[in-house]
Amino acid sequence: MKIEKFFLYFFVSLFVLCIACQEEKTESIVPNDENTSIPKDSELAALVKNVTTHDGSFDDIVDKSYCFSIKLPYSIFQNGRILRIDKEEDYTNLSTSDKIEIQFPVTITLSDYREIVIQDANELSALSSSCRQGEDDDIECIDFIYPIQVSTFNINTNRLVTEEVVHDSVLFQIINTLNSNLIVSVNYPVDLLLHNSEKVEVLHNTELTNAILDVISACNENDN
Repeated sequence: MKIEKFFLYFFVSLFVLCIACQEEKTESIVPNDENTSIPKDSELAALVKNVTTHDGSFDDIVDKSYCFSIKLPYSIFQNGRILRIDKEEDYTNLSTSDKIEIQFPVTITLSDYREIVIQDANELSALSSSCRQGEDDDIECIDFIYPIQVSTFNINTNRLVTEEVVHDSVLFQIINTLNSNLIVSVNYPVDLLLHNSEKVEVLHNTELTNAILDVISACNENDN
């Protein structure tokens, strides 16, 4: 009987110890440092989202809209002559005096990187009009230099994932899906490229916030 009680106490104690260790481990891996974590609805979250939003202004000479771009490749008629647009450099061959007609259908990429198919000029014009009525929130005067390391911790699943981010679209989606159950942390240092080609290294959230705020009005985006 004493042996049975001994084993009972032993396994109960072992179970409690395991639970305590699990709780201690959970607390130690949660990346909730105010210097590195980006809370939902915070100023920094909004700034990072605006820096990484898709900038559709590079092809405005064709689609007349800054909040989306036409996915390459596609074809247009330039002054009655068919021209295939394969890369961004091809837009340098176009002039504002050209008569340009898009060959539909085309796929467009929205500011949040969603893609939709546009069937005709009327559909494109309607979307462009709604775009002009909105705010141009994208910040074009500063860019992240990739790759950067970002950690996400899911409170519900107790899962910590660190991934290498290599493009604006990935970082945008991470910030865009922030919620009360997801903690996102940036693994500093992070390098930034300013509009004047200067590179800046930031070591924590405050420096990143200040770097973005400092350049918001530094260059004329003139997308509207």
